[in-house]
Amino acid sequence: MKLAMVVLTVSAFAAELSKGERDQAMSHLHASRKQVLDLIAPLSDAQLKYQTAPERWSILECAEHITETEVMLRGLIQKTAKSAPVDDVKREARKAQAAERMKGVVTQMTDRSKRFSAPGEIQPKGRFATKEAVVAAFAARRDETIKWVETTPDDLRGKFFKLGPAAENDLYEMIFFISAHSERHLLQMKEVLAAAGFPKR
Repeated sequence: MKLAMVVLTVSAFAAELSKGERDQAMSHLHASRKQVLDLIAPLSDAQLKYQTAPERWSILECAEHITETEVMLRGLIQKTAKSAPVDDVKREARKAQAAERMKGVVTQMTDRSKRFSAPGEIQPKGRFATKEAVVAAFAARRDETIKWVETTPDDLRGKFFKLGPAAENDLYEMIFFISAHSERHLLQMKEVLAAAGFPKR
């Protein structure tokens, strides 16, 4: 009985993310956080709210969408981490392609040639009236994500989340999905910055 308990304890501990995995994920989250905040920091109110067309998002709206999506995606990952069964067979089958899959998550998410419609609950709705408000909210929510990655005991490599009929990621890859989503809309913000009519100040 005691031996069985020891084996179970070791197995559960081994299922946690390694320090290297945590560091890699946190580094990516920190980097995309800094990029977004650095882009927004020098902008005026007019620049933040400038739209290249009535149906196109402003930089402020992009930032709002990133901020709201952070909470939604983190919530989905955390819920799945607590409720989904561990699939060790699938974990082992995908292990050899882990690095390629990680790159694929980021590459696909940051491909701006493919457009997607955001669900209504994460569409911009003017939740943040000022730069200070959206910056504070995004920074705080990203900090929560980073802290969770740093401390979670959940088996993120052994549990999986379906993004669609043909797309499934383990929960560790989904952390990079959050960060790459920020990078995707950072590219959109840069497109607004480069527009011919973008305000000088």
